[in-house]
Amino acid sequence: MPSDRGVFIIHRVPGRVRLGVPALRRDPPRAAEIAEMARACPSVVDARGSAWAGSLTVEHEPDVALEAVLSELALIPELSDCGCHPLDSLTPPPSHCAAPAEPPSPGRTARLVVKAADRLNSASQVVPPSQVDLKLLVPALLVGSGVLQIMTRRSAGMPHWITLIKYGVDAFVVLNHARIQGFFAGAGAGAGAPTGETG
Repeated sequence: MPSDRGVFIIHRVPGRVRLGVPALRRDPPRAAEIAEMARACPSVVDARGSAWAGSLTVEHEPDVALEAVLSELALIPELSDCGCHPLDSLTPPPSHCAAPAEPPSPGRTARLVVKAADRLNSASQVVPPSQVDLKLLVPALLVGSGVLQIMTRRSAGMPHWITLIKYGVDAFVVLNHARIQGFFAGAGAGAGAPTGETG
């Protein structure tokens, strides 16, 4: 009898499709039986059922359209749903966590770090003193650690002082990018302003 719990496509590539089949969940004998029935379909090369994941992975002839493979699989009662729906309705929409809206890049990482620092600054306003700015404190701690290593000749287990100072300067530039740009914009505007008319 057909399952009323639905069948959906978890993943597909040419020659292989992984179907979500809730009817197989926690039923290893049935999962093995469904996989065996799927292997009997003409265009199916191999099939593996997973009772743990509630899924069926089907490898099929790559030159056979997926719709045709699903039509063959629909003759199996638990898979009957996959033969009466178009592919788009069988494929769930991508999860909002599947991939970042913006591809990974140094700029994206820097923006995320700045946002995190802004949130920490907002949260730290309730802890005295409220003048503590983590965008300045973190780079200062890194540079200070590097300077301390120069002065005390710390052990080899510590990061090298050049590394600490470089990370401190880099952190300052990343975390205070807008502040630095504003400073240079103000300095540029002051230098470009006319000092008086000559004549």
